[in-house]
Amino acid sequence: MKRFTILFLAFVVIAAMMGFAAIGCGEEETTTTAAPAETTTTAAPASSETTAPAESTTTSAAAAGGTIKIGALLDFTGPVAELGPIFQMGIEAALEEANYMVAGKKVELIIEDSATSVDTAVAKAKKLVEQDGVKIIIGPLMGDAHLALAPYCAEKGVIITSLINGMWDTVQYNTYLIYPTTVDAQTYPFGTYCFEKLGYKKAIVVHADYAGKAGYAAGWMDGFKAAGGEVLQVIPTPVGSPDYAAFITSMQDADADVVMYALEGPGAVSKFIYQYNQAGKKLPLVTITQADDYSPQMLQEVGELVEGIKGQSSYTWKLDNPLNKTFVELIKAKWDGLPPMPEHQNAYTLTKVILAGLEATGGDDSKDVLWDAIVGMKMDTAAGPLAWEPNGIAITNMYVTTAEKVGDTYEISAPLDTVEGIRDPRVAQ
Repeated sequence: MKRFTILFLAFVVIAAMMGFAAIGCGEEETTTTAAPAETTTTAAPASSETTAPAESTTTSAAAAGGTIKIGALLDFTGPVAELGPIFQMGIEAALEEANYMVAGKKVELIIEDSATSVDTAVAKAKKLVEQDGVKIIIGPLMGDAHLALAPYCAEKGVIITSLINGMWDTVQYNTYLIYPTTVDAQTYPFGTYCFEKLGYKKAIVVHADYAGKAGYAAGWMDGFKAAGGEVLQVIPTPVGSPDYAAFITSMQDADADVVMYALEGPGAVSKFIYQYNQAGKKLPLVTITQADDYSPQMLQEVGELVEGIKGQSSYTWKLDNPLNKTFVELIKAKWDGLPPMPEHQNAYTLTKVILAGLEATGGDDSKDVLWDAIVGMKMDTAAGPLAWEPNGIAITNMYVTTAEKVGDTYEISAPLDTVEGIRDPRVAQ
């Protein structure tokens, strides 16, 4: 615990120096003062180099010299910078398996740093589309950026994907592949589960104040209240907050029996759990996107404080299926022996989906042709069965997990329960 305290204090100092900007209530963007990273381009044979922007083009990437260009908007700076390299590893693992080839054409991956910033994500998306000629973009992560990019990508005929769920409001544009499903559809069943199976009746909800986590929290609250639960207090917190003490102190927890939190990644989650315990709070915690936020490193740092916390996950590396067992070993070989997180799996599977769609179209990456090929597919994946709604929302499973101690290490469990084939109820039947 002493080691974690030192690391936590160091993070606070670094965060203050970097000047992480919070998202205020009702705002639609996240900002950061960090400078975006340079463009990284990877092509067959797999290699990485810094490149100057390509000349402007509006033609299909598949028609340009037999090379298909895939763009990626990942966060390498800003409050969720730790997740960018994890997504990149998943994307590149899938491309390496294909030897950076599909339908007899070379695949070129162009990665841009979206910097946990809506403005940066939009600028980098325009660069990918208007200068590099990209017709497919993987990412970005943040829900606010999804909302900002959907009209532009629809106008330009670009398919864009979520990385961890997506926003319902983008569905109208028919340009987003939303995986594993919409943010609120993902968490609704766990809200119901917390009331019906865990027995909680009155909750306090803490969530990061941006569209994505607000949507996750809303889904959980809708499920909890529909089952009969009551939400006593909702506490939004700024993204990149170096200190949660004031928010924890503000909890009106005399009548509550559970606290549900939805924060923006392993760093934020570990700080919150640590300070919650430091404040002497005793109410049990539950969470959403648990396996996404509980990295192996975070689990070991926080240690016994996470043990027994239950949550919702779209993937756990302990799923018992042949594809997952192979995938776990693949990522362990690349990640210093550590097991994969959902970020690895999501990026890997989305890339495999894109490659399968391109194979089916013979390498045609024009939006309408590729879209129909993808949403018509069904696949088995490391996370379980995958199908698609015609409007681009994935149909996947939801897993209830917990943090547990196994030997001397802390891990995310195998599923305690499964809700199969989640479908957003707003999709017309």
